[in-house]
Amino acid sequence: MRRKVLAVCALLTFLSSPAWSQTSPTPTTQPNATPAQQDMIAIPVWPTAAVPLPDSQPAPVSFAMGKIDGISPELVSGVTAKGYARKVSVEGQSVGQVLVTTVARGDREEIISTDGLSAQFDAKGANQLFPEKTVEVQGSKTALVAALERLATPKKEAAKTELPKDEKAQNAVGASQPKNDLAAGYQSPTVSATPAPEQKDPVTDNRVTTEGCSVRVDMTQELAIQQSKLQTFTDGTLTTDGSCTDSDTKFPIKRSYATCPIDILDLAKLQAWPQYTLYYVDTAGETHTVSECAKDGDSPYMIVEDESQCPISLDFANAKAVPQAALIYTNRNNAPVQARGCADSTKSAAIPMTESVLNCPLRNDFAASKSYERSMWTYTRNGLTYQAAPCGDTGRVFSHETVYADLAGAYICTPITNMTTKTVILQSRKRVTIDDVPQFITDCTPDTSTKGIFSTTDGCMDPSKWTHDIANSVSYGQERFWYAKADGSREYVTQCQNSTVTYPHSVTITGYQYHDDQRWAYPLSTITISVNGTPYTVASSGILAGAPQIPYVLDSTQSIPDGTTTNEGCQTYQNTVLTDIYKRPDDTIYSVPKGVGTPIAVPGTPLAGGTHTDVSCCNAGGTVTAVGGGVSICRFSQPFCPSGWSAYQNWMTTGINTCQTTQGSCSGGDGGCSMPLVCSSCTAPAHGFSNSAPGTCSYATQYSGSSWDSSYYGCDTGTRLCSATILEIGCR
Repeated sequence: MRRKVLAVCALLTFLSSPAWSQTSPTPTTQPNATPAQQDMIAIPVWPTAAVPLPDSQPAPVSFAMGKIDGISPELVSGVTAKGYARKVSVEGQSVGQVLVTTVARGDREEIISTDGLSAQFDAKGANQLFPEKTVEVQGSKTALVAALERLATPKKEAAKTELPKDEKAQNAVGASQPKNDLAAGYQSPTVSATPAPEQKDPVTDNRVTTEGCSVRVDMTQELAIQQSKLQTFTDGTLTTDGSCTDSDTKFPIKRSYATCPIDILDLAKLQAWPQYTLYYVDTAGETHTVSECAKDGDSPYMIVEDESQCPISLDFANAKAVPQAALIYTNRNNAPVQARGCADSTKSAAIPMTESVLNCPLRNDFAASKSYERSMWTYTRNGLTYQAAPCGDTGRVFSHETVYADLAGAYICTPITNMTTKTVILQSRKRVTIDDVPQFITDCTPDTSTKGIFSTTDGCMDPSKWTHDIANSVSYGQERFWYAKADGSREYVTQCQNSTVTYPHSVTITGYQYHDDQRWAYPLSTITISVNGTPYTVASSGILAGAPQIPYVLDSTQSIPDGTTTNEGCQTYQNTVLTDIYKRPDDTIYSVPKGVGTPIAVPGTPLAGGTHTDVSCCNAGGTVTAVGGGVSICRFSQPFCPSGWSAYQNWMTTGINTCQTTQGSCSGGDGGCSMPLVCSSCTAPAHGFSNSAPGTCSYATQYSGSSWDSSYYGCDTGTRLCSATILEIGCR
């Protein structure tokens, strides 16, 4: 009971004390330090599992302990420090606080002191304590060592006896008050009257346990309360098993949104709500979910329309261009979420579409004596006019009529009068009437049926002067009219003018207008007609009305050399740019740089023989040397080629070499020769790096005199060859 009271006192002190300064002072021993200051110790601890760091209300935490200077490792081995943690707000700053009150090993637990060990730290943005984050707590070294020593000492079973009846009654007073039932039912053992000598008193032991008791979830207080009960053991046998009641161990109930990924939508109210489950974390760091997913009515998301995600809808039946919008909202992770796909926007009204015939010419069918009205749909938004559809037939058809004179009887075309023949030729025009308004569709045409006037294309076959109706994909030929004079020659009575002969257009894509910045191209079309088997170009490489935007196709992503190189050791690398390669509609390439590419190793230049390159020469420690005729070899500063290489011709550098006899000379006298040996020497010449064999020379040793046989002294009688020293050699 005393331990529990001390722990509660320490916790109450922790709850009531204000936040300390942001940085805990590091204990130091000074000459004038007080005994309490000299007793201070700093201990590294860290939570055994990730635990929440609540605001104001402390949460129980179990800590592991690090190495403690001045304390035997045996005392700390297997020990868990227990206490509380929280964070508080002080002058706008978030300060974390840790209080360690007890040390435990197995089922044993010892109170350190009423003050415990404490620490504080900057808790800005922190909502949890993690095992990888060490906290340094400070407190009395003496109190800590004493608690550790008590924990290491085997616990002796103390004899317990029942209280006298009057004391039992006193302990029962106040049991009905709202306190912990375990504490209220606890009886302090006191030795009763001296038992009779012949009778041994039973040993009674009261124990508090959580075994068999659940955690009670109190939604009103938003707490999960660990329940415990009081058990009484007599001579080691359970005699009384109390009821589970709330203990002082309480866990705050928190919300988890990650476990409920599906939000609740109300499209009518244009609101969305996240869902959450309730949970608590026990002293072992284990998470317990205590509810199903529930709506967070306090944190609604506002659903808004976004027209940028939808194309406009064209309603030709109602002559409306209807803006479309998707419904989106931003969730608690600041991520956009689509609540509904594209539909008619409620923010932007439908835009009237206008059908106009002014932008489209009539489509004339002279063979059928009919003209067809054509129109174009457009709408205007934000000051810009958009074409909804190209020219198309409206369904209205107008019949042709041949007109010679107006309502007043006056000719609409001047008759052609030939004073020589005294002949008058009438002229007429084709006309249609649209909405009671007459409209001519041809120029004046002489009436050939009665006056012997004939049409001909002679002199009118220059297509550059014809009328080309690109919108209707047709070109109109020209003709002029004549009559035969008395001498048979032609008398032309009109200039070249449009005829009823049409030439259909042939459209060929001859190129593309690139829009590289937008990754699409317009097709460039060439329009031709065939005039008597000869092609004529009406329009060359132009963009036709309603031409589609053809997108580019991403073909590949490549590392393309940028013209610079980098050397690493003996290897040269081409620096590259990582580039997206797009294919345009005409299969030409458009490159878009997007970053640094992978360097490309530059192949080495082959040396003589083709087996090795300048790179392998460098790697072998040689020097590439040109020897003429476009041939290069590897030059090594040694008398032989490395393994895998072979000498190239006689390319080398040599040094002088002086050779002389190695035999001793005669000194004369008994046992020796009467005359000394004459020692011979020579020096082989050196040469620079060239295609030349080593220089040589000859030297000889002979016996001078004949007192003794020369062979007796081992003297040479011939000559020796001396070669220059090879200093460098050329290899391939």
